[in-house]
Amino acid sequence: MNSYVVDTSVVCAWYLPESFSRAARAWRERLVAQEVDLFVPLLHFWEFGNVLQTYVSRGEIEKTLAAEIYDLHLGAPLRRQDPEPASVFDTAVRFGSTTYDAVFIQLASEKGVPLITAERTSTPWVSRMGNQIIPVR
Repeated sequence: MNSYVVDTSVVCAWYLPESFSRAARAWRERLVAQEVDLFVPLLHFWEFGNVLQTYVSRGEIEKTLAAEIYDLHLGAPLRRQDPEPASVFDTAVRFGSTTYDAVFIQLASEKGVPLITAERTSTPWVSRMGNQIIPVR
């Protein structure tokens, strides 16, 4: 089975409308069908909750729906693994990314697997990763 690290931007599109939702949801279907292993760091769940909270604060979804989505997602068959914390800052500097993005970059690097992301391919850290990126846009 092939393994990947999946960025929170992709996972958000599993539940919320995005221009790339169709491509993102294809990865969810592959996960559910046990065709792939998708890894996320624990940070993923905090980022995901923050996105839902932003939708609630903007009045785009109700709090109860956001809480249901969050609870549902906690049960998703994602594999949880954190990268080596001591390497994340260096990775952020090397790739010119935020330290939050560097957590995902470092995890993909440590596992030697591609990172699936909805970041634009013109984003500097995405282009620096080259063929280790699988874009969904």
